[in-house]
Amino acid sequence: MNKKIFKAIKVAEKVHSNVTDKLEKPYMAHVIDVSKRVSNLGGNHEIVALLHDALEDAPPNIYNEVKSEIKEFGSEIFNAVIAMTKTDKDDYFEDYLPRVKENKIATEVKIADASHNLSKTYLLPVSDQNKFRNKYTKALIYFNQDPMKCEKRILFENNQWIEM
Repeated sequence: MNKKIFKAIKVAEKVHSNVTDKLEKPYMAHVIDVSKRVSNLGGNHEIVALLHDALEDAPPNIYNEVKSEIKEFGSEIFNAVIAMTKTDKDDYFEDYLPRVKENKIATEVKIADASHNLSKTYLLPVSDQNKFRNKYTKALIYFNQDPMKCEKRILFENNQWIEM
């Protein structure tokens, strides 16, 4: 494994190791899945995928440390992670997605992220399914992707997300 990718996993684990997603699955499984989805695009894409939620989710007591560690990967990776970091002030469709679209790596990682999230909406409580399905479908359309082609049903097994 590439040293930079190993380092990115360590940074992601610092933020996400004790965190679960909406389905109560380890959040690191999501981060790893997104990185696998972009691995064919190169190491920088994998690293951004591993770190795509790190700043957004970093607790205040380690935020500056995590930001500093991400800067060490260089400006291309740092700028892509910054583009993918949604703030409380950002409207998802008006502010966040246009910023992501300005960065090529962030765009590819966001497509992988939205595809993964869309793929597991069927596992959510029925009351939440439409809300999240609509959000990720709209995001994929925004990036000129066919949501039907992006969505592959997945399930959680052996501590990882796998396609069915």
